[in-house]
Amino acid sequence: MMQQGAGAGGYAFPANYPYAFSSPLPSAILRPLQQPLYDTENLPVGLAPAQEIAFFQRQLGQTMALIPAGAAKTESETNLTQPGQLPNPQEFSVFGFNMSVPAGVVLADFLVIYLASVFQFLYTGNRIYLQVPANRIPAGVAAEGFAGAAGGTTIHQGVGHVSNFYKFTIGRSALRIRPTEAFQVRLRWPLGAITASAITRIQVFILGLTWNAL
Repeated sequence: MMQQGAGAGGYAFPANYPYAFSSPLPSAILRPLQQPLYDTENLPVGLAPAQEIAFFQRQLGQTMALIPAGAAKTESETNLTQPGQLPNPQEFSVFGFNMSVPAGVVLADFLVIYLASVFQFLYTGNRIYLQVPANRIPAGVAAEGFAGAAGGTTIHQGVGHVSNFYKFTIGRSALRIRPTEAFQVRLRWPLGAITASAITRIQVFILGLTWNAL
C-alpha cells in the first residue's frame, strides 16, 4: 500500500507525490507618480479587411507588431516592461486615454485613422471596458489641430491640459490595473479594408497615476 502524508488542510497525499503551496504576491509600499502608460505601433500603407492594431502587447526591446520588420521599441515608443501587464508590485490608476499621430500626416490619412476606426480598452482578459469611435476618445472631448489636404496635418486628442479629460471612476475610485492583470488597447477598422498613403506612427496613452515601489 502506498504511504500517505498529511497535506495542506489535512488532506492526504501519497508520500512520494510532489505538491506545492501557493501564496499571494508579496505586498509593497507604493508611491504614486503622475506618469502615463504609452505605446506605439505603425500603420502600414495597406491593411486587410477588419484589420486591427493591438497596443501594449510588445514591451521595450521587442519589435513593432506590423512594420518595419526588425525595428525594436525604445523608450520613445513605449514604457511597458512586460507584454500586456504590469510587473509586480507596480499598479496603475486609469483616469483617461489619448491617441496621437505625427505632424505631417495628410488629411486623407487622418480621416482614415480617426473617423473610420473604433478605440477599445480591454481589461482582465477580453473584457471591453471602453469602446468608442477614435475621434471621441474621452480625453479632451474630440480631436484638435490643423490640417492640409496635401500634408501639414497635426492632430491630437483634445486640448493638452488636465481639465480636458474626465476621470474613469467607479464609486469615486479610479479603475486600478493590478500587477500581472492583462490589459490592452485595440484600434479596429470594422468597416473593412483601409489604405494609408504612408507608414504612419500612432501613439496611444493611458492617462493616470503609476504606482511604483518606494
